[in-house]
Amino acid sequence: MKRINFKFSPVSGIRLMAAMAPLCAMLFTFSCENMNSIHEEYLNRGETFYIGAADSVLVYPGDRKIKFEWKISADPRITKAVIYWNGRDTSVTIPINRTTAEETWLEHQLDNIAEGEYVFTFVMQDDKGNISKPTEVSGVVLGAMYVENLRNRGVQTIAKLVSGEMEITWEAANISTLQNMVVEYTDRTTSQQVTREIPNSEDITLLEGLDSGDEINIYAVHLPENGLEMFRSYGREYLMPKFERLLDKSRFSDAFKPGDNTTPQPGDSDNAWMNTWGIGDNRDIRQLWDDNTRNDAVGGFRGILHTNDQSGQWGNARFKFPHKFTFDIGVLATLSRIRVWARTDNSSFSGHSPRYIEIWATDAPKVVADFANSAAMEEYYRTTYVVQKAPDNQIQTNPNGDAAHAGQGDLFIAADPTPGIYNWQEDWVKLGDFEMVKPSGMNHNQRNDADNAVWAAGFDFNLLDTGDRYQYIRLVIKYPNWDHTNCINLGEISLYGDDI
Repeated sequence: MKRINFKFSPVSGIRLMAAMAPLCAMLFTFSCENMNSIHEEYLNRGETFYIGAADSVLVYPGDRKIKFEWKISADPRITKAVIYWNGRDTSVTIPINRTTAEETWLEHQLDNIAEGEYVFTFVMQDDKGNISKPTEVSGVVLGAMYVENLRNRGVQTIAKLVSGEMEITWEAANISTLQNMVVEYTDRTTSQQVTREIPNSEDITLLEGLDSGDEINIYAVHLPENGLEMFRSYGREYLMPKFERLLDKSRFSDAFKPGDNTTPQPGDSDNAWMNTWGIGDNRDIRQLWDDNTRNDAVGGFRGILHTNDQSGQWGNARFKFPHKFTFDIGVLATLSRIRVWARTDNSSFSGHSPRYIEIWATDAPKVVADFANSAAMEEYYRTTYVVQKAPDNQIQTNPNGDAAHAGQGDLFIAADPTPGIYNWQEDWVKLGDFEMVKPSGMNHNQRNDADNAVWAAGFDFNLLDTGDRYQYIRLVIKYPNWDHTNCINLGEISLYGDDI
């Protein structure tokens, strides 16, 4: 390759430098002028002086309000504080009147602030317009949405005790902001409003002055972290539960009324109906609460109610269906259910044991003094309106001869009373109309193990829940019984309810 050599003479170099000198001078002058223009804005401003900023800002949330506490330095120039929020679109200026030359804590509360989360900016100022560096903090303003999400301490159970008190068992208090629970109700014994504060350490609360069916209101009191005030949760209503136990049968006694199957026909005296019609072997109504469901003699008394068998009297029977029996349970009680046993020493679903039964109750039956005369009371208690039933499938194959009664059943049923007579059913409450159902559905004198088991266990019936208390029970046994006879065998009755 051929090498090319460039040669510059000294004269040529001097000439080139002389030609370039004016251009370099021009460029240098322009550069210096441009540099001065960049700094001119800042030089014209003068020196910036920052005063002491807000420090250690504390935030306290409240209901549509928020409070701040912050510390300022000993800088004596600070004369006011400005708090900005909503992207600095909203602000408040707080004058500062120092009372000491040392560090000072200040506070300010913002009211009527919409619920939500905010960023607040604190800027301190002096009288010359100098400002501090900004201090930002986050804060929450509470309100309706916060209340909606407050939790109550859980109620595990509510029970009525034998003492009559209501017992609340609480779930664990595992909510950090929960201060206590509050129970409010009206004391039915004093008619006064009761407010009970329940500490978190209390697991069981006893309430007095309440009864089954009463209502209580329970709510929680919360204090949010660093909160300005307590918040009450939405309350929840609780209905006080029923109490049920077997009523004490030692309190039971007969309470005969005219028309009962243990009383005579109307007599000459006002109290003739009170003279119990003697039944052989002492098998009267008192055997319904002797804890014996069999026709066996115990202490000289047989264990069942057994009325005089009027089947052979046909149309001349002294007592006809519906058969009625009245007794006193010895205490006012709300009744929830009844268990009825037929005569259990007989074959199941046979004999004089009833099939259809109504349960009536009252707290105070009318007495002779409530009527113009004894005849009026006789009519009142003897008049009974019922719908008798006469199913055929339970009698058609009876091999014992009782089938003959099926065709004469109408002779065992009392004539329907004249409509519109004022009678005891207008003042008493029917708590149930029940059938002792045969599980197998087999015809008369046919049964299986399920039938026998039900017969031995008794028939459990739920009574109408009225919420009222009763003391007197009237049984109305309707036609037919299991053999279509005009006689009643009944083993035992147990009543359950609240007698507290």
